[in-house]
Amino acid sequence: MRSFRALLPSVVIAVAVLSVQPAASAAPVHGRGLHAEASFDAGILGDGHTRIQVLDQVCRNPDRERRCEPIRPALARAITRLLDRPISWVDSPHRHAGIFWVLAPVRFSDTAEVRWAWRDIRRYGCSGGGQESFARERGAWKLVQGIAYEGCPAAAG
Repeated sequence: MRSFRALLPSVVIAVAVLSVQPAASAAPVHGRGLHAEASFDAGILGDGHTRIQVLDQVCRNPDRERRCEPIRPALARAITRLLDRPISWVDSPHRHAGIFWVLAPVRFSDTAEVRWAWRDIRRYGCSGGGQESFARERGAWKLVQGIAYEGCPAAAG
């Protein structure tokens, strides 16, 4: 007879569709340059008191850390200035340095596309990511579509 633990899935996954209304406290993002990209990325990384680590590269595929190139120093400085939390820019994840984030370059066209991935590299740590699409409305970018996902390994008892 198989044990109950063997019947549990190895990963629990949650998916959420993001609201199309931005947070009331978030300042609107304008333009298509460095400051707009930094504002989008800082919005993803959020506020908090716990330290995070961010890859010092931007990757077109942040989930797999593929097709990466070094982040522009001016962009890293702009993101750091906008964040209200401790941040370390790293070339690889460090086990006790906080959640590890990977950002994609923001793609601007008629829309703005923002993608990211994160993982807790400690034992039984969760991981996740997402993407958001913005459209211009009255000179500012407005969130029109987004999805976020998170997966956690089922803990062994």
